[in-house]
Amino acid sequence: MNILKTNRSMYIGAIFLLVYSIIEIIDCVSLILICLGIIPNFSVILDFVFPEMKQLFVATPINLVPMVLSFTLMRIIATIGLFKNRLWGFWIALLSLVITMIWTILIIPLGFYELLGCTVISILLIIGYFGNKRLIKSS
Repeated sequence: MNILKTNRSMYIGAIFLLVYSIIEIIDCVSLILICLGIIPNFSVILDFVFPEMKQLFVATPINLVPMVLSFTLMRIIATIGLFKNRLWGFWIALLSLVITMIWTILIIPLGFYELLGCTVISILLIIGYFGNKRLIKSS
């Protein structure tokens, strides 16, 4: 982990991804609790750009569990890989972040916050990975 701390952008990106993973775990647990009827489904009061998404969130939230769980696992695995300074952690993180950026369009307006977080983490990871490398090497 000391090597990761020397790369400030990568380290901050990994910490942000860890926080994001914890939020995803909370999302996953709360979605399961909604399906079990333990907590109320607050998505009834939210407005979405696509009415199909609202219908999915309200009528059958159980169908969202596999998707949310897969994103959660990808982020946890990527976070572990980043903190172990593994290249696969970087690529899994970028893959999950790009897929999430595409997915957030469907859950606008809430998706804007997720899009912002994914963009910041992606930029930090890419800056950390490529650092000061030049686009074209001078001769």
